[in-house]
Amino acid sequence: MMSGEGDDENSFDWMWAHVLWQKKGLRMEEYATMERNVRLAYIASEELAIKAPLNADERLARGILKKK
Repeated sequence: MMSGEGDDENSFDWMWAHVLWQKKGLRMEEYATMERNVRLAYIASEELAIKAPLNADERLARGILKKK
């Protein structure tokens, strides 16, 4: 299953491949050929960016969403 749905490791990988494609423009083919530790580094970086954005626009958007 490549949709990101489900509980197995494969769906986890493809969910993140899709997220990185949308947010960073990383092609899924490139993601698929990466070593596991490189994939995990990309995922960890993106999770950190979600929790503590460095981009001022993202911080502003989070603040606006919290008010609603």
